[in-house]
Amino acid sequence: MNQIKRIFSLISNQDYFDKKYLNLLREIATVQFKLKDQSTLFGFIWSFFHPVILLIILFAVFSLRLGENVEHYKIYLFIGIIQYTYFANSTSSALKVLSSMRQLTTNVIFPKEVLVIGSVVSNTIIFLLTMAICIIIAFFTGVKISWSTLMLPLVMLLELMLVLWVSLLLSCLYVFFRDLDDVYQVFLRGLFIITPIFYTMSFLGEGLAKSIVLFNPLTYLIDFSRTLIINGEVISFKLFLPLFLVNAIFILISLKIFKQYEPKFAENL
Repeated sequence: MNQIKRIFSLISNQDYFDKKYLNLLREIATVQFKLKDQSTLFGFIWSFFHPVILLIILFAVFSLRLGENVEHYKIYLFIGIIQYTYFANSTSSALKVLSSMRQLTTNVIFPKEVLVIGSVVSNTIIFLLTMAICIIIAFFTGVKISWSTLMLPLVMLLELMLVLWVSLLLSCLYVFFRDLDDVYQVFLRGLFIITPIFYTMSFLGEGLAKSIVLFNPLTYLIDFSRTLIINGEVISFKLFLPLFLVNAIFILISLKIFKQYEPKFAENL
C-alpha cells in the first residue's frame, strides 16, 4: 500500500515528467517485484530454484537419449529453461498488470504502458541474475568461457524487446478479453514443446516439425546464448540484425495499438 501511495505521489509531482517517468517506472517495477513474493527471502530464492528444479527433471528424463551427443548438456538445458521461463513469466505477469493495478489504470492520467514496462523490468532483474549464475555454473562444470560471452547482453536485449512487444499486446487484449489468460497458458505449454530446450534441431530431422520450431523466435535467442556460452563462438550478425529490426518494428506497432485503445481501458476494467 505504501508503494501505491508513492506512485500516486510521483504522478502528482511535475518533476517526474522531466525524468521521463524513470522514478515512476522504478516504483512500479518494485511493486510488481514484491507482488511476486520476491521481496521475501524464500520468494527470491524460489525464483532461482524453479528453473534449477526443472533442469534436474528434464536432465533425468532426457539426458540418456536426447542429450547423449550434446556437449555440456546440463548447461545446454539450463540456458533453454532460463530463457523460456523469462519469456513465459514476464508475458504472463504483464498480461494482467492493467487489471491487477486497476486503481492506477482507471483513476490516474499517465501513460499506461509504464505499468507494462515496469512489470517486464521486474522479471528482467531475475533473468539477468539467473543468466549470470548460469555462466558461473558453466565455468565450474568445465565450459571454457571465452570473450564471446561479452556479447550475451545483446542477446538478452533482443529477448527483452520480444518480451516487451508481446507484453504490450497481451495486456491490451486482456482488458477486453478476460478468457485470454487461460488461452495463453495453453499456448505457453505448446510453446515449451516447440522451443528447443531439451532437444537439438538435428533431432527433428527435416519436415513440418522443424519448420514450426524455426518459426519460433525463442529458437534463435536460445541458440545465440548457447553459441556464446558453450561454443565460445561469435553469433551471426546476418541473423541477429534482421531479428533486432523485426522486433523493433513490432515494438512500435504494439505500442501504437496500445495507445489507440488506452482511452477505453478505464471503462472495461
